Amino acid sequence: MEDTGVCNFLKDPLSINDLITSGTNFEINTNFDEGFTNDIYDELNLGSDDEQDDDSKNCIDQSLLVSPWTKSFEELKQHMQQLNENMWKKITKVGDESEGVVPPVNARACIRYNAYWEGEGTPFDSTFLRGSSYSFYTGRNEVLQGLEDAVCTMHKGESAQFLISYNLLFREMGCPPRVKPKADGLFIIEVVSYNLIGDIDAEQQIPEEDRDKYSVVIDKVKEIHLKGLDFFSQGMYRNACRAFEKALDLLKFSRLTSEEEEKAQSAFLLKLYTNLAVCYIKVNAPAKTCIMCKEIRHLTNNKPSCKALFQEGRALLMLGEYEKARSHLIKAQHMEPHNLDISAELKLLEERYKSYKESEKKLWTKAMGLIKNADDEPVKTNPSDIDELEQEMLNLMIHFKDDNDQKSLKLPSGLTTKEIETLDGLAKRLDLKLTLNTLDSTQYIITKKT
Repeated sequence: MEDTGVCNFLKDPLSINDLITSGTNFEINTNFDEGFTNDIYDELNLGSDDEQDDDSKNCIDQSLLVSPWTKSFEELKQHMQQLNENMWKKITKVGDESEGVVPPVNARACIRYNAYWEGEGTPFDSTFLRGSSYSFYTGRNEVLQGLEDAVCTMHKGESAQFLISYNLLFREMGCPPRVKPKADGLFIIEVVSYNLIGDIDAEQQIPEEDRDKYSVVIDKVKEIHLKGLDFFSQGMYRNACRAFEKALDLLKFSRLTSEEEEKAQSAFLLKLYTNLAVCYIKVNAPAKTCIMCKEIRHLTNNKPSCKALFQEGRALLMLGEYEKARSHLIKAQHMEPHNLDISAELKLLEERYKSYKESEKKLWTKAMGLIKNADDEPVKTNPSDIDELEQEMLNLMIHFKDDNDQKSLKLPSGLTTKEIETLDGLAKRLDLKLTLNTLDSTQYIITKKT
């Protein structure tokens, strides 16, 4: 296999025992989001779905790979704080201590690191060398114990150096010839992010008699919501939809006992509707996004945020509702006139609308037989020309009726009342039917009577 220099992640961890004995199957996750934060999904995402390529990621800074210490580890210990009998630490960059927590058990930690043996200047393992960060779940024995223990002392955004005893790495035996017996290691670690991952089946822990009690349900709803965020961060958008939908159903029908519970329920419902609106765009279900935005309007007394208007505008654009999409996007732009994402979406809308109108015009003029040849000017559809226009329509319908292979004749959307009446009259003369397209209420079709 060609080495592309890119590190992909497994969707589920491998068991070393299974790999050595009976073998195992695995699936690569190629859509892993390194810098995922929960906060952005509590509101509708304004940004584009397109990821910007950064060529600088492909260029490895060799200075990042050089060990900061090539003398004996005993000397290094003098410059570090001892955490326990197997680990010493020196903080080189203070992280975000505002939350006052470090990665808990059952969290997904995303890190960058270099690892060195004593007296060696180049790393024996490095995410920088692979050009990617590395993520693992705490409490599942997915990485060396020493590496996990070190990360679990760090805050988000923190960088630190750790001297880790062989007892927490490859033990006394090591792994010859690559790892010597009783080999201590120097690890340079940066915590990019960590997130609780929740539990998709948390509601199963609720007794049947308590499933409608808000005070009991809310904690499980939060667990399921967290799992939805974790799915989203890995690009598993359909799984995220299912998690948010499950949490929504559980919360929506819970029984409230106070005004405080009602307010808290509304706030969390708004969060779930918001996340679903984003997810439905990701899975190409814009109609569902519009339904979520309608619920958001209801919860906010018809005062959606700029981000909600933007997201609804995007969904309407995907549905081909150009006028409604423009209205929502312009309202969003009035709220944030300097927002580049809104400006870009409006530009995209205008380009698509222009292309749509041009295509519709060509289809209409061709269908009505208004183009005699490539050099002629199209016939004007004013009242004095209506007889000629009707004749062209009639010829078109006769051809359709005589064609046994053609089951329906689709007409362009945007017909005027006069044009609809004319088409309906001609269809009846030929024993044809003019009806609305069941799949598109803005378009009429002509069908043959059975």
